[in-house]
Amino acid sequence: MSKIVICCRTSDSFGISGRIFDCLVKHFGRGSIFLDDLNATDSQFDWKRFGGIQDRARQADIVLASVGQYWLNGIQDEDDPVRKIIRTALEAGVVVTPVLVNGARMPAAEQLPQDIKNFAFRNATVIDPGPNFDSHVERLIRSIESLVGSTDANKSAPLIQSGRTEIPESMARLGASQPSPALQRLNPAPAGNTAQIFISHSSHDCQIAETIVQALEFRGLRCWISSRDVAGGENYQEAIVHAIRNAKIMLLVFTDNANNSDEIKKELVLASRNKLTVIPVRIEDVLPNDALDFELATRQWINFFGDWERALDTLCKRASGILQG
Repeated sequence: MSKIVICCRTSDSFGISGRIFDCLVKHFGRGSIFLDDLNATDSQFDWKRFGGIQDRARQADIVLASVGQYWLNGIQDEDDPVRKIIRTALEAGVVVTPVLVNGARMPAAEQLPQDIKNFAFRNATVIDPGPNFDSHVERLIRSIESLVGSTDANKSAPLIQSGRTEIPESMARLGASQPSPALQRLNPAPAGNTAQIFISHSSHDCQIAETIVQALEFRGLRCWISSRDVAGGENYQEAIVHAIRNAKIMLLVFTDNANNSDEIKKELVLASRNKLTVIPVRIEDVLPNDALDFELATRQWINFFGDWERALDTLCKRASGILQG
């Protein structure tokens, strides 16, 4: 059984660390996840239990260090428990992943004491407490699984339940024998094989977007989707920009959720700037709001809320024609 330790400073990030803990417990199981809240300024801190906390970090498969805006407070103190836990994990060769929360930035090496300077060079992941929380935690889970593997429990279940669009059973059969909400059966592209179809979707429609990716890649059309192709610790915004610059097509998965997505609006602007062909596919019988209508007014829609198989064939033919043209 994998052992994953979340280390946070109580006064800095305990609230969101607790949310992350709950999500990881739901996916990996209660016996695999440990939340250690530490505060050097807390006069009630129980140093008697600290030895056990250090042992847990030393024996962990991965230590997630929650870094909020006040994480550096106390880090220069040699008795700071957060500093001690990170040092213990680093010295033991444990994978240490900074988790940037509440708008925090990665601390620079010169801001850290000598014994944990290497922490500044670890790949960090960002988790936003707002509307992107679910998708950010999903990305963290996939990153953890790539390092320590997944447990038998919940292997086939969606990572986070958040009211996503339901996928018709007929669509789930397209491109794969079994639906795979987490895309855990899709391999990343080989080195040098650039994806030419960028998938734009609301974070609430992640499952249906991933199912469409399965179907397209089964037919040889390589896609880029953030939930799979942004590596743990990679800068999310930079990865989006890079993927759009290298693509030829933006496939917009359009639902009512998309109308409320600021990220989709930004991606459409980048797609226009980089001269991508935008193919909007409507999953629900809804119309774009004024902001999106302006961007999509001249686009030719493909409706997936009727005959899914025929719509998929149309999409594949159109995408193939663009890529071969």
